[in-house]
Order: sequence, then structure tokens, then C-alpha cells
Amino acid sequence: MSSSIDVLRDIAASNAKTAIKLEREGNLNEAIVYYYRAITALKKLIKMEERRSIKKIYEDRLKQYAKRVLELLETVKKEDKFRSKSGAGEKDELKKMIREAILIEKPNVRWSDIANLEKAKEALMEAVIWPLKRPDLFKGSRRPWKGILLFGPPGCGKTLLAKAVANSVNATFFIVDSSVILSKWLGESEKIVKELFRMARENQPSIIFVDEVDAIAATRSANEHDAIHRVKTVLLTEMDGMYAKPDERVLVIGATNMPEILDPAFRRRFEKRIYVPLPDFNARREIFRIHLRGVAVSNDVDFNKLAKLTEGYTGHDIALLVREAIMRPIRELARAGLLDQKDAKPRPVKMEDFLEALKVVKPSVSKSEIAKYEKWAREFGSG
Repeated sequence: MSSSIDVLRDIAASNAKTAIKLEREGNLNEAIVYYYRAITALKKLIKMEERRSIKKIYEDRLKQYAKRVLELLETVKKEDKFRSKSGAGEKDELKKMIREAILIEKPNVRWSDIANLEKAKEALMEAVIWPLKRPDLFKGSRRPWKGILLFGPPGCGKTLLAKAVANSVNATFFIVDSSVILSKWLGESEKIVKELFRMARENQPSIIFVDEVDAIAATRSANEHDAIHRVKTVLLTEMDGMYAKPDERVLVIGATNMPEILDPAFRRRFEKRIYVPLPDFNARREIFRIHLRGVAVSNDVDFNKLAKLTEGYTGHDIALLVREAIMRPIRELARAGLLDQKDAKPRPVKMEDFLEALKVVKPSVSKSEIAKYEKWAREFGSG
């Protein structure tokens, strides 16, 4: 777990440092974004940290940043009030906000780009692809799911799965950064959410993918900022499909590494909850092959042995391990002074390179964290 805590601590510190710098420069809107990202990381740290004294430091820091965000929001509201517009003008403004906060794309990820995860793929096929391909078969009690939650350790393919789904049905893919929506345009978040769903309906079949959905769907509390409470209510209403037509093909996919902090109301809207676990032996072996495409590999590289040695690694951990291993031949070129020579080629990557890389790149998820995900999957999983 220590490596995960270290990463989160770095994320919190880096974002807070950037926020303070931006605030000093007068970029208050941007500062709010980075403060909010630091707060999100601190929330996760507080959940993971067992030492009371250290947890208290994180809690104090979180309160400090949260208070500063509220102060900045009031300042921004006074200095730069959102101009009330009507008709096409207001819609153009909202579309501009959405373009900045939300990436709209047609993904080019195929199922073959994702190693194994067969259970998750099958569940998504049934829940998403079949209904979108044959809407005539999925009506009445057989109506398709409107909300799907992908949960599990970070770096195990949740985002890739969502993109592969969108590519399989040629759907418009909206990637939402919930922390940005909640911070940068807090006063207009409700309008942005409504406009997002309107645009999704215009471009259906469409998939709205909310990464780190826990940032926007965490359990509601009495001392929650009123604007955040309102945007959660709007999102719940939109996910309920109150303004949707019966034959609408708009799906919300959420991804989270912290399913246990989701508000029960959001958990209910995610009708299908699919656990995306650590890669098994076959998946790890395939992940090595995927990340070594286009790289010269020596015959002594034993993929079975590498898969065995990386038990407990996430897909992202293995990607980092491969990157570290294939950099070794490049470093040899640099040390020999041959890097500037265009005809100098790196040698094939060898088994030794991977064994050395294993000394550097360690698993990012602990056994206790995996037990937590498995427990939640037993209680609430449905995929």
C-alpha cells in the first residue's frame, strides 16, 4: 500500500503547489481546479492511512484547501459574474464550457487491445453492445441498463473497456472530468450537466464516461457546499432518464477506484456494477506481448516466467515495467556515445532487462486493497 500512498501524496502536493502558484498569478479559476484535485487525493489518503497522527495532518490540509476553495469561489463570483444570456447565446457559452471540460471523441480501442478480462467484457457485451446493436430486442422488461459502474484497482483497464465499448457500437464518447466540472465552473455545473446530456442525446448512440466518478458521486453530507449538492441532484435526475425518451440510446459508464464511498443513490443508478480485477496469469502474459509490439525482443525472453513474477501487478504496473526494460538498450547506446548516430540501433530487449526492471518497478496495489474490492464486489457487484 505504501507505493499507492506515496503516489497520492505526490499528486496532492503537486496539485496544491500548482494551485498556490496560480492563485498568486491571479488565475483563480485554474487555482480552484488544482485545489480540488489536491482535495480529491487527500480524501483517498485519509481513507488509506492507518496512522492517526498522519491522517490528522491530511485532514487538516484538506480543511485548509476546502476553505480556500470556498473563499476563491466567492471572489470569482464577485469579480466575474456569469453574464445572464438567453437563447442561442447561452447554449454557445455552455457548449464552450463543455468543450473545455469534456473530451468528445470516437475511440479507436479494440477488444484485442485489452488482455483477457473476459468476464468484464462479457458483462459489457450483454449490458451495452447487444442493446445498442439490436434495440428492437431490448424493450419493456428487457430494457437495457442506463448506468454501468466499473470498479476495481487503478491501472487495470477500466477506461480501455469503456473506450472499446464505444468503438464496438460506433458511439460518440464523452469523457468527463468530474473534478473539473465541480470546481472550475461550480456555479454553472448544473447547466453543464444538463447540456452534456442534451448533447449526448443529439449524438446518440452515445456513452458518457465519468472517470473517478467518486469525486462527484461520493456520499452526500450536511456540510456539503450547496452548489455541489445541487449538481449531484441534477446528475441523479438525468441518470434516472426523467427527460429521456423510451428509445433513447444514451449510457452512463462510471469508473472508480473507491466504490465504498459512493452515495447509495448513485450506486442504485449504476444498475450494472462490474468488477475489473487485477490481471490473471494469462492476462499478464498477454499484456507483456501487447506493450512489446514493434519492439525487437530476444529469444531468451520467457513470457510465462514474466507473468509468474508479476503476480499482483496491475496492467499499468506491467506497462511501466516494460518501459523500464526497453529503455536499458537505449541507455547503453547513450553511454557508448552512439545515440546521435542515426544508423546506431538498440539491441533487442533481453530477459535480463526485465529482471533488472523488476528490481525497480513494484506493484502499486496492496493485498489489503484487493481484499477491500473483493468484499465490495461480493456485497454490491452485479457483473
